[in-house]
Amino acid sequence: MTAVPALKSETPTVCITCHEDYCYARQRIGEIEDAKPDTLEELERAALKAAILAYEGREASPTG
Repeated sequence: MTAVPALKSETPTVCITCHEDYCYARQRIGEIEDAKPDTLEELERAALKAAILAYEGREASPTG
């Protein structure tokens, strides 16, 4: 999984490029599912969820 520098260093940005990254992201979300509000883990969870949705959208598209 590739972490991309974001505008704010405390805001994680995630790019899922393969199925292995996708599986790891889903596993990591399970590990931090109970993250407290306003924590880095909550930001990480949100970034992972967004990356997962983007990856699933790319995989579902006919051009893949």
